[in-house]
Amino acid sequence: MTPDPDPSASAQEAARVNQAFAGVGVAVGLVLWMLLFTAPGYAASGVISRSHPRLGAFFGFLGLLLVIPGILWRAKGVWGVHWRRALPLARVGPVLLGWSLLCLLFFLLAELAWIGLIDRTLGLPRMDDPLPMIGVLGLVLGAPLGEEVLFRGYGLARISELGGERRALVLSALAFAVGHIHLVKLPGTFLIGLFLGWLVLRTGSLWPAIVVHLANNLTAVVGQRLAPGSAEWTPSWAVILLAATVGLAGLALLLAPRVRGRIRELNAWP
Repeated sequence: MTPDPDPSASAQEAARVNQAFAGVGVAVGLVLWMLLFTAPGYAASGVISRSHPRLGAFFGFLGLLLVIPGILWRAKGVWGVHWRRALPLARVGPVLLGWSLLCLLFFLLAELAWIGLIDRTLGLPRMDDPLPMIGVLGLVLGAPLGEEVLFRGYGLARISELGGERRALVLSALAFAVGHIHLVKLPGTFLIGLFLGWLVLRTGSLWPAIVVHLANNLTAVVGQRLAPGSAEWTPSWAVILLAATVGLAGLALLLAPRVRGRIRELNAWP
């Protein structure tokens, strides 16, 4: 007669499997939400832009912005009266915001070096400019607000609840990178997603992430406006080397434990 399986062992195995996949479904859901929930706004934008470019761009912006009430509705379904955990908005000091923007500056230099290196060695095709579809308002304001509430608001909090902060940090950043569908920029988007998530976990606030995200997108818009051919420009090896050196050295300095400790003291991080 075959002995009955140990119910406690089965329960432990089920718990291990659940833990292994904790938060993965939420991360996949974040990507689908970003791609599908904004699709009607993008579709309307594409049609209307042919005859009314500004009105079409507004619909692209609206598609991004509608992510916020949508994800808050989802948060209310998950947490009920505690739905506000999807909107961590604690106050932060100007020193922290300034330090975060400096980190972004050096990161952009390192990313410039990475993209230049890939372009010179592999010559991958460039991505289409998103500005005609969503417009300046959508890229500079809609994307930072909508994406931060989605990934660093609800996503980070929900995955943390299921599998802990480290898993939440990695999965939310990975979903953020995959959702942007940009092969060359995927490593950089993943890294900045990690940084933004880390800021939110450290400060309990979306404000630093929103400000950094806004500044990142604004830099892209200004660069395209001031240098219309910059999307086709390939930096020289000297520029790549200089950007990589300055960018990585600046990040190493700003992220050093002593500097982070000082910033923590000035801003009373929890």
